[in-house]
Amino acid sequence: MAAEKLRDLSQPIDVALLDATVAAFYGTGSKEERTAADQILRDLQNNPDMWLQVVHILQNTKNLNTKFFALQVSGNISTY
Repeated sequence: MAAEKLRDLSQPIDVALLDATVAAFYGTGSKEERTAADQILRDLQNNPDMWLQVVHILQNTKNLNTKFFALQVSGNISTY
């Protein structure tokens, strides 16, 4: 359910949920949680509409790893 909520880019992304996913990826979760978080973050990075969420994420997170993720997404714009 949470993964699907993050993947639905028809509305502003849930930044708190994204923060939790990024935190799980960077080691606060179990191995299974890290693997799931990795897949969700890869799916988001590979979504060509994700760049539309970058400003919203940067304005609404205090998590530096989440900000870094958003900046990586914006860096991928030139690859599409």
